[in-house]
Amino acid sequence: MDLQNSTNGTHKSHYFRQSFRLKRYMVAIAITIFAIGVPFIHMGEGQAFLISFEHRQLHLFGKIYSAQEMYLTPFLVIFLFIFIFFITSMLGRVWCGWGCPQTIFRAIHRDLIETKILGLHAKIANKQRPTPKTPSNRLKKILGLLLFAPVPIVAMAVFLFYFIPPFEFFEHVAHPADNALLIGIWAALSAIVFFDIVVAKEHFCIYLCPYARVQSVLFDDNTLNPIYDSARGGAIYNDNGVKIPSLPQKRDKANECVSCNHCVLVCPTHIDIRKGMQLECINCLECVDACTATMGKLNKPSLIQWSSTNATNTRSKVKLWRTKTIAYVGVLVVVMGALIVGSFKKASMILDITHGGQLYAIHSDFVDNGYIFLFQNTSNSPHAYTFNVDDPHISIVRPKNTLTIAPQGKLKVVVILRMPLKIAKEAYEKHDVTHAKKEILPIVVKAYSVDNPQISVQQESVFIIPSTLGAPKPKVKP
Repeated sequence: MDLQNSTNGTHKSHYFRQSFRLKRYMVAIAITIFAIGVPFIHMGEGQAFLISFEHRQLHLFGKIYSAQEMYLTPFLVIFLFIFIFFITSMLGRVWCGWGCPQTIFRAIHRDLIETKILGLHAKIANKQRPTPKTPSNRLKKILGLLLFAPVPIVAMAVFLFYFIPPFEFFEHVAHPADNALLIGIWAALSAIVFFDIVVAKEHFCIYLCPYARVQSVLFDDNTLNPIYDSARGGAIYNDNGVKIPSLPQKRDKANECVSCNHCVLVCPTHIDIRKGMQLECINCLECVDACTATMGKLNKPSLIQWSSTNATNTRSKVKLWRTKTIAYVGVLVVVMGALIVGSFKKASMILDITHGGQLYAIHSDFVDNGYIFLFQNTSNSPHAYTFNVDDPHISIVRPKNTLTIAPQGKLKVVVILRMPLKIAKEAYEKHDVTHAKKEILPIVVKAYSVDNPQISVQQESVFIIPSTLGAPKPKVKP
C-alpha cells in the first residue's frame, strides 16, 4: 500500500511545515542572501571581507591588510579547520545537506525547475525514479538547462566579488576587450559549475568531495546523523550489509517498518539509510521527512530520526556537548582571541630593508653602504615619511627629503648610508659587533610619519665594514 500517495492535502501541508526540507530551504535562502550581501558591506576603512590579488590586500571586518601583513592568515586557516572539525563532530555532515552550494544548486535545478516548474518528476520525493524518455520530456530537459544556466553565471559572479569589489567587477565586465582574462575565468567557472550540477550531480558528493572521506575520522557514536531504529522497525540488512529477502513485518509482526521504500526513493545520493551510516549520506534528512509522513498515518513516531547511535540504542537524549566538542570550542575561543588581538595591532606603516646589489664602497674618508627601502603606507590617509639610524656616526646621504606616500601606497627608495672611515676602522678593530663576522655592524632604522610621529616602525639591518679597508671599491653614486 502506498501510504504516502494516500495522504490528503491537509496532511501534506502539515508535514511540509514541520519538515526538515522546509527548514533546509529557509537556511539555503539565508545563506544565499548572506553570500550575496557580504561583498557589498563596507566597514571602517574597507570591506567586510575581500581578498584582492590585484592590490595584494586582505579586507577583514573593515581593516585592510597588505601582503606583508598576512600574519593573521594562519589563524584564519586554523579557525576554519577547527570549526569544520567541531561542526562535523557535533552535527555530522550537516554542511553538505544544508549549506553547500552543490546541494543548494541541485535543489534549484532538480526540485524547483525540473519538478515544480516543468513537471518532469511527479513530486520532489521521486528522486530515484527515472523520467520516461518521451519527446516532451526531452524538450523539458533542454528547457530546464536553459532556465538553470543563469544560476551558475550569477553564482560565479558573486564568488568573484570576494576577490574583486562588485563595482570594479561591473566596470571590468562593461569593457570585456580590456579584461579578457577576467571574463575567461568567469566563463570557465560558470561552465564547470553548470557541468557539475546537471551532469555530475550527486556523484560529486560521493566520489570527488574530500569532506566525505574526512567525516569518518571525525564522527563518533554521539554525532548527529539520520539513524534508522532497527529495534522498532526490524533489520533490513544483515551484519554483512546484504539485504534480507523477507520483509520485516513478515518475519515479525512487531516490526514497524512497512517497507514503503519512501526513505530510499527520496534520497538524493541513492542510498538506503536503513543499512546504517554510509559515506554517501549528506545529512539532508529527506529520509527522516519521508518516514515521518509515512509513520504519522499510523500514529507512530518516525523510524528514522536525526539522532545519534548512542541516543537511539539507549533511548536517551543526544549528547552534543562532550569532551571532544568542548575541546574544539576551547581552541576556537583561543584562536578567535588571537585574531581579535592581532587585528588591533595592525601597523599603519611597513618598512622592508634589503641591501643593494653593491654592498659597500670605500672612499678616501668614508665608507658607504647601499640599500633598497620599501615604504608602505597601510593607512587610509597620505603621510610624509622620514627615517633615522640609531648609530650617531652614520649619516644619511640619500634621500635628503621626506617621502610622501598615498593611502595604501608603496614607495621603493635607494638609500645610501655613510660612516667616516676612521670610525669604521675603530669599530672593526674593537670588534664592536654582535654578529659572527667582524665586518657586520648591526644597526636599527626607525622610520616615522612627519605629520604623525606616533606612526613609526623600527627595522633591524646591518652596516658592512669591509675587512680590507684599504682596497678601493667602485663608488656608489649619491
